[in-house]
Amino acid sequence: SSEDEAPEEVTFGAAREAAEAERKLEGEAAQRHRELLKEKRRRRQELFIEQKRRKLLPEAVLQELSAAPPAGYQPQPLLCSSTAQCVCCSVTTLQGFTSLYLTRPKGNYTALRLKDQSVTALHQQLAKDFINTQLYGPDSNRAQANEFFSLANKKDPVKKAAVQFVDKSWG
Repeated sequence: SSEDEAPEEVTFGAAREAAEAERKLEGEAAQRHRELLKEKRRRRQELFIEQKRRKLLPEAVLQELSAAPPAGYQPQPLLCSSTAQCVCCSVTTLQGFTSLYLTRPKGNYTALRLKDQSVTALHQQLAKDFINTQLYGPDSNRAQANEFFSLANKKDPVKKAAVQFVDKSWG
């Protein structure tokens, strides 16, 4: 029967040539795949650049903006903690300040002045303090859970109860 027959005998040279041919075909296929990926990446990059070009302002508008300084611009001195660390003491000493204000940032960023940011944080803190005093002030009969409950007591090397009574005589 055909199942009992020994496998076909192949010489070493023929087997080596077949393996080399198979390895060569696999290498060529991998090379074609890499080139295809490179081409796709290049096309995607070109499309992205073209989309960016369409989004940009027309060249005439850009030229007009770069020629004129920003409207209502008044130089303000920078705030420095010490004069030794301050390299430049005013915005006007920076060369090419118009390009600083007219270049588009990469990504979706919003510019905020630190003064505005601190005012916002101050308002938030004042609101939290107001709510805290209204809810847990001296005239209210409320107390925050943190006054009674402490996970630190559970995590200390000397374990204690997490809940503690304000009046020590209670237990």
